[in-house]
Amino acid sequence: MRHSSSSPFLGRPADQLSLSLKALLALALGLSSGACSAPTATAMPLLASIGLDGDLSIRDNSSGLGGASANSSFDELGVGENEAGFGGLARIGFGGAELSIAAVGLDFEGSGTTQSQFEFNGEVIAANTDVNTDIGLQMFRGLFTWDLIPIGGVDFGIGVGATLLDLDFDLQDTAGLARVRTDQLIPVPLIGARAAWTWGPVNLRADVGGLVIKYDGDEATVLDGEISAGVELLDIGDLVVGYRVTRIDAVYEDENAKVDTDVGLEGYYFGLQFGF
Repeated sequence: MRHSSSSPFLGRPADQLSLSLKALLALALGLSSGACSAPTATAMPLLASIGLDGDLSIRDNSSGLGGASANSSFDELGVGENEAGFGGLARIGFGGAELSIAAVGLDFEGSGTTQSQFEFNGEVIAANTDVNTDIGLQMFRGLFTWDLIPIGGVDFGIGVGATLLDLDFDLQDTAGLARVRTDQLIPVPLIGARAAWTWGPVNLRADVGGLVIKYDGDEATVLDGEISAGVELLDIGDLVVGYRVTRIDAVYEDENAKVDTDVGLEGYYFGLQFGF
């Protein structure tokens, strides 16, 4: 049976994240209605090739072993190779402010050997066990920024936002004797910045956000950023190539599990951006 959990940062993080994104959207709409210039919008479907690195440990919350003594790396679990995934990026600009929302989904499958014990909901997979691994990842980021330096083709702004990592983890020993399945929802607020430079048909851009959180014995560090270059393509839209990095290092305990994870996602993407 699969169980869902969410990290306990900021009390009830899923609720806090929802409220944060709603607040960002409300602020964006409010500024848009008061802005002198008409709002602008872009949307970009994208194809990404992203690699997964880092490590993970999951213990049943009823375990008397305390924290995990070691983690298993994603390479050791057989899911360290790059995988292709689809996503999208939308931006709404109004006056000197911008709301951007990005999402990408990835699936990693492979076979490996555990280096630490996994325990959840009464199921136990011991260290040094051959396993089949299936990890589904959904990444979302919302960032609201406002201009500090809008000079000619140069644009620099700062703001706030949130990153959400939805990790669907399925680990089964090759003998079929035990299986650990869980969904982990890891939302973290961000302090972010953006910078862009436009020269004729070429546009260069960087977006980055990060934060360190410690709450009631739990902690998380997040870094989420990307750089991209775009060029106009025959009045159809902009052809964009970018490189994205997301890293979340989290240690927390909720009502179901003790989780210690260092998740790194890094790779290229390309897409076609349309303006409205």
